[in-house]
Amino acid sequence: MLMIMTIYGTVKMFTRMIVYCGIGGLVLIVRHHNRKKRRNEMDEGTKRIMRNTPKDENGKYPWEK
Repeated sequence: MLMIMTIYGTVKMFTRMIVYCGIGGLVLIVRHHNRKKRRNEMDEGTKRIMRNTPKDENGKYPWEK
């Protein structure tokens, strides 16, 4: 009986670890994808802001003075 309970506990723990690792891996993949997407959005916004910011006669931005 003790041997059966030991095997059951091992299988249960192994199953939990597989599920936790699967979910953890999925979370990391989704976070990486969203980070890349957000970074591209921020780069496009920065380009738009720089394009619409007025420059002085020397071609300098206001914060470069």
